[in-house]
Amino acid sequence: MNMNSTIKRHTSNEKAFTLIEVIVSLVLVGILAAIAGMGLSKIAEGYTFARQNAATTQSAQIAIARIVKELSAATSITAAGASSVTYTRPESSGSTTNTIDLNGSTVRVKVGADAAVPLIGNATALTLAYFNAAGTTTASLPDIRRIDISLTLNGANGQALPAFTNTIYIQQVY
Repeated sequence: MNMNSTIKRHTSNEKAFTLIEVIVSLVLVGILAAIAGMGLSKIAEGYTFARQNAATTQSAQIAIARIVKELSAATSITAAGASSVTYTRPESSGSTTNTIDLNGSTVRVKVGADAAVPLIGNATALTLAYFNAAGTTTASLPDIRRIDISLTLNGANGQALPAFTNTIYIQQVY
């Protein structure tokens, strides 16, 4: 008898999970998994957004560097607009007349008689400001000695990026 009462007591003291406790636990784990999944999704979206903006920024820096290189070699400005400039620069076989402009949302450079080559897309503005040797704004083509450039682009999700700016000093021909 002593043996039976020990077995009975052991069985009655044994703890177990009820079906309701298991279901509640599974529901809570599911909710936590859903929250964690949404967090991981936001992290992935943030990474993609940052990567796209970094690529756009790099392209803008390359475009500005190309514009600076082109205009730094200019010996004279033949046409000046708010978002385009035509200039002459020396070449080994004489000189060429080149143009940098904003066409739609694409900044282009046209070298001599060649077709215009796109530098960068997603541009919202290419602003050119012209100054004389004294640093005063000028519209007189022979007096232009400095050009301030501002390039504004759309980044990821159409958000405007900060403007990319630079200053170019035009060589004087004597």
